[in-house]
Amino acid sequence: MDAPNPSTAILATMYLGTDRLGRPLTDAERKDLSALLRKHDFVGASLVSLRFGLTLRRSRPAAQDLQGRANLRLVRQGWDPSVVTLAKCLCRFVWSEHHHMKSEAAAARRAEERFLQEQGIESSVAPSIEDLRARLEREKQEEEHAEQRIQALRAAFVKADDTVNLLWLDYRLSGVESRARWRA
Repeated sequence: MDAPNPSTAILATMYLGTDRLGRPLTDAERKDLSALLRKHDFVGASLVSLRFGLTLRRSRPAAQDLQGRANLRLVRQGWDPSVVTLAKCLCRFVWSEHHHMKSEAAAARRAEERFLQEQGIESSVAPSIEDLRARLEREKQEEEHAEQRIQALRAAFVKADDTVNLLWLDYRLSGVESRARWRA
């Protein structure tokens, strides 16, 4: 089946393909290929492969894309009518292209996810104005709540006439943390 650089694209009833030829088809070879495809009902086989593409992709434009890729593979890789029918050959090419497209889409999706992840890391370095405003608002509310709790604690100490805890609270609020400095 591997003939080194055949002089014609069609040997007996087998079409070799441009990849095996290593060159584009000549005008005479194109006419021979057209006649061979007409003889094996290329239009009907194309409809079968399009229906198969619709089954796989569930979208007419995507199925047409698969069919176009399969037709290109037929021209490039060749076809032997004595081994497989044209419809089956095109369906096999559609199946193969479908899996190639799925792996390409998965690779693109992984690359996109990685890009977005990298962008997320970079954007966390500089928060947006809205994030800063929300954080400042939240911090302000927390400080107001803490001040209200301190005032309630002070009022409870005054009401209970607890001078030791009042003194401790005053020292603590002024920043003195060591007991040795309280005595000074």
